[in-house]
Amino acid sequence: SEYQVLNTAYQTIQTALNQNQGGGMPALNSSKNMVVNINQTFTRNPTTEYTYPDGNGNYYSGGSSIPIQLKISSVNDAENLLQQAATIINVLTTQNPHVNGGGGAWGFGGKTGNVMDIFGPSFNAINEMIKNAQTALEKTKQLNANENTQITQPDNFNPYTSKDKGFAKEMLNRANAQAEILGLAQQVADNFHSIQGPIQGDLEECKAGLAGVITNNTWGSGCAFVKETLNSLEQHTAYYGNQVNQDKALAQTILNFKEALSTLNKDSTAINSGISQLPNAKSLQNMTHSTQNPNSPEGLLTYSLDTNKYNQLQNIRQELGKNPFRRFGVIDYQNNNGAMNGIGVQVGYKQFFGKKRNWGLRYYGFFDYNHAYIKSNFFNSASDVWTYGVGMDTLYNFINDKNTNFLGKNNKLSVGLFGGFALAGTSWLNSQQVNLTMMNGIYNANVSTSNFQFLFDLGLRMNLARHKKKDSDHTAQHGIELGFKIPTINTNYYSFMGAKLEYRRMYSLFLNYVFAY
Repeated sequence: SEYQVLNTAYQTIQTALNQNQGGGMPALNSSKNMVVNINQTFTRNPTTEYTYPDGNGNYYSGGSSIPIQLKISSVNDAENLLQQAATIINVLTTQNPHVNGGGGAWGFGGKTGNVMDIFGPSFNAINEMIKNAQTALEKTKQLNANENTQITQPDNFNPYTSKDKGFAKEMLNRANAQAEILGLAQQVADNFHSIQGPIQGDLEECKAGLAGVITNNTWGSGCAFVKETLNSLEQHTAYYGNQVNQDKALAQTILNFKEALSTLNKDSTAINSGISQLPNAKSLQNMTHSTQNPNSPEGLLTYSLDTNKYNQLQNIRQELGKNPFRRFGVIDYQNNNGAMNGIGVQVGYKQFFGKKRNWGLRYYGFFDYNHAYIKSNFFNSASDVWTYGVGMDTLYNFINDKNTNFLGKNNKLSVGLFGGFALAGTSWLNSQQVNLTMMNGIYNANVSTSNFQFLFDLGLRMNLARHKKKDSDHTAQHGIELGFKIPTINTNYYSFMGAKLEYRRMYSLFLNYVFAY
């Protein structure tokens, strides 16, 4: 009967756990023979059938009892014990017997009916725990059966040879198998922790004091050292899990050593080749280099990185990150304009020629200041511009010394044109100069704030001469000029690794007040 199967499995486990009868809890790789004494009582007809008060199922009473004692030979090992535990759970879940009194005694008050109605979730968790433990045990046996010998001459280990590469492949397979076993072990612990109610406590604790000893007070306690076993299992899973990961990494490295070495060689060559094409990069040459130890197996190279050169490159990279032209590779050309405002001073001498004295020249020195803000999609800056130099203009009056009472009696008005050129210097001060000039390593940016300038100017002038009180007096003259200047030369303000920043005033429109004496 199913009860006999259930009882046999239960008695087998208890006998195995009893130190005096079955030898106690077995190790994974140990096995002991044992004899299981099974005591059973059968009831002989006639019997009477009754229905439980809650209406769930029937029970029988009456008849005569017949005690039976059986002795069977069995084996105390992990595989057999797990199989017996699986048998118990299978019988309980498939036969689903009625639980008299409900689940109150097990902490499931309010639940009545059959076993699966009350303990279903816990039994499912136990069933999964047993399956995972059986799978872990089977894979452990397979792993131990396929264990390979160690390397006979580790000093001559060379991943280039097929033999040693095959060893690395087997090492990786074993590490993957070990990782799978550890994962199953962790699942066993997780399954146990998901068991509900006092059932978990009954399985953890040994109320009888000794494993395998059954008394009226043991209840469902299996005394199988479950708590101690799980604690040890979780500790070893965490510890050996790290070792297995290291083994996998080592095996993977050895297995792909040849390809990795080839990639490393290509990367090293690419780094040095790229650096060699950079301007002013002599101090960074050979940042990576390889050496071969004559005592190492053939084909093994040691690659080294010059930390000083690498740190220098890192500093340059950080400086480049703050440079507004760091994306110069995607910029072909941009032209941006901004309005300028300023003031200027001009001091010089003028003279007129001819009978009508309507042609003349003037010679002067000048100083102009302007301020501008120029905006683009990658570089915004404010600039102060100074222009200074000397110039010469040709003067022509188409109205010359015309008498007028404008602003006084007997004044003379002259209106005319002027045009000429100037030789000057231009200086720019940019608000981004700190970032543009902060490159103090091998890639010093070229910043030129000043340059020679050639300008044209053209405009309209009006001059009003006051009447002289005495012949010996100089004539005081007041005038205004409206004109524009055209600078012709760009200021190559900044250049860095092919990126250039040039400034130039396109033109200046000016209004001057002139005083001549």
